[in-house]
Amino acid sequence: MIVDAHLHVFRPASVHPRAVDALAPAGRDAPAEDLLTVMAEAGIDKAVLVPLGPEDDYVAETVAAHPGRFAAIAVADRATQGRGPGDPVETLRARLDRGFSGLRTQWLGDPSRPLAESPMLPVLRELADRGLPLWSYLPPAQLPLLRELPGTVGGLRIVLNHLGFAPHDMRVDEHGRPAFDDPFPPPVAETVLGLARHPHTYLMFSGQYALSRQAPPYTDLFPVVRALAGAYGADRMLWASDYPWTRDVPGPAELLRLADRTLPGLSPSERAALHGGTALTLLPALKEA
Repeated sequence: MIVDAHLHVFRPASVHPRAVDALAPAGRDAPAEDLLTVMAEAGIDKAVLVPLGPEDDYVAETVAAHPGRFAAIAVADRATQGRGPGDPVETLRARLDRGFSGLRTQWLGDPSRPLAESPMLPVLRELADRGLPLWSYLPPAQLPLLRELPGTVGGLRIVLNHLGFAPHDMRVDEHGRPAFDDPFPPPVAETVLGLARHPHTYLMFSGQYALSRQAPPYTDLFPVVRALAGAYGADRMLWASDYPWTRDVPGPAELLRLADRTLPGLSPSERAALHGGTALTLLPALKEA
């Protein structure tokens, strides 16, 4: 079974209010119906939906309309991070009650303070207690807190998005996709490799299209990707397409070939884990009929 572990569906902002930026201008459309067509053409069985921001009604509706086909990861807003009004844990629980199975964040706390003092700590502990994953997509300033996370919140399942890259200075390329320069400076590569020693930390095998200066198979990334794969192992890696940014260039079928081209020594069982098995262990909602 093939599971796409990270992608986005959304409607124009006039149809479903959502975050608007250079990557997803107000009129850009990536409806679930198109995703289902793309999945069928590429042989993808299930997928994990991630809204563009905290405005997540459309994702919740899509998950509810297709039981067992999709799981969803909510995006943390300031309230869920403990930086807004109300109880952050109750805010998280309200999102989970709407069908979400984890939380994505770009903030863990004030990097000048220990993680143990972060207002988000109760939410992180709630996720750990429930066995739900944290989708980590943290900018460089947050890396010190990320390094503290496994030791501060034991058992929390941490999924490092897009090879653990720390987003900064995004631009939009000629294909309407995110693109970044200098994706793996030493502090980032060292952090991602160091986190591999924690058994509840996972790595998303995705984002190469945005991080490479080449066409597939992105040979300029081979050294770092192979080092990361050697540290994590296929049973802690999740393949993802990052639809809709990759819908047409290079396309999900091309991205599905990346594992064998980048990691030619994969066994059939390792390939199966990377292409879906690991995601199924992290997100039981994908197993529900």
